[in-house]
Amino acid sequence: MNITKFLLITAGASLFAAAIFSACEINKESKACPSTPEQIECTGDIIISDHFVSGGEYKRGDEVAFKLTILNDTLESGTFWAGCSIRDPLGHYYDLPSIAVTLDSKQSTDISFNWQIPLEEDKADLSSGPYTKVMALWSDKPGEIGAEKLDSVETNAAFEVIRHHEDFTVFSEELWRRSSHQLGRSNLEPGNVTINNEQLEITLPAGTLDGGQIESREYDHLYGSYQVRMKLPEAPSSITGFFLYRQPDYYHEIDIEIVNDCSGTIWFTTYADGSVSSHHEKILDFNPTEEFHEYRFDYYPGEVSFYVDGELLKTFKEGLTDQPMKLMINSWFPDWLDGIKPQQDAVTRIDWIKY
Repeated sequence: MNITKFLLITAGASLFAAAIFSACEINKESKACPSTPEQIECTGDIIISDHFVSGGEYKRGDEVAFKLTILNDTLESGTFWAGCSIRDPLGHYYDLPSIAVTLDSKQSTDISFNWQIPLEEDKADLSSGPYTKVMALWSDKPGEIGAEKLDSVETNAAFEVIRHHEDFTVFSEELWRRSSHQLGRSNLEPGNVTINNEQLEITLPAGTLDGGQIESREYDHLYGSYQVRMKLPEAPSSITGFFLYRQPDYYHEIDIEIVNDCSGTIWFTTYADGSVSSHHEKILDFNPTEEFHEYRFDYYPGEVSFYVDGELLKTFKEGLTDQPMKLMINSWFPDWLDGIKPQQDAVTRIDWIKY
């Protein structure tokens, strides 16, 4: 045979074999090997074939359930380790004790984990918001020398943690105070804030430009998820705000403000260093005075995101304070709107606040 032809054939065969090997390596993560003319067979893997989290919303002391299904898709039996970790919105991890399991060839099994949300005395700085589930399969006990990660799964926003749920069956004097001061065109009167039918009501009295406000007693709110379910009053030229605030004005503030009419005008605003740092206006596709809706902002280092009825509408990543603030909610008449006195009492109804 011509030596040149022989070398070309040999090189071609080597390239073909290399391509087959590469294809098997590329498909290792998908746990499948491509078919080839020679029907080259890839070895199986130890994989997580299914996973589960109970999901939903939890508070301190509640228990979250997790489960993963492991499949030994190899031709040999062996002992493996399963691990489960929870990552909070600030990036902190809660690692659950790993579990060892022995599987025969082609055998699968379920492994369950449970995590109790830390109590107040265990972790006072527990963050509210969406938590991430991370589950992994290891060749040896995680953390030991030589332990190799065989497979892993991660689920963002697997469940939600709430530090406090204020349902307004009563007015908690320990947590809240009724404000009393001038704001814009309005006198914020404590008597305009009441509890009725397990809802907080803020009344804009007929024939006046007065309003009302509640504020947390302490400057103890910083990172977390803040949510309110409320129905706005029909009172044109007034607004309702749900926000974090710390004096002095324009230095530390994160706002959701909605105009109290059928227009659906909503503003998302942040303040830092003495001025507005970010602002966005949106027109909602519903009348906020007709039904209850959920308004929310998630505030974490370097980012605040605003939601309405669970839909993300805007995110700001600049001009954010890092100082603890008060949580507040109010209805009032600002100077920059017309100041139309309502002909009859107009009432903001707050079903609950979560944070």
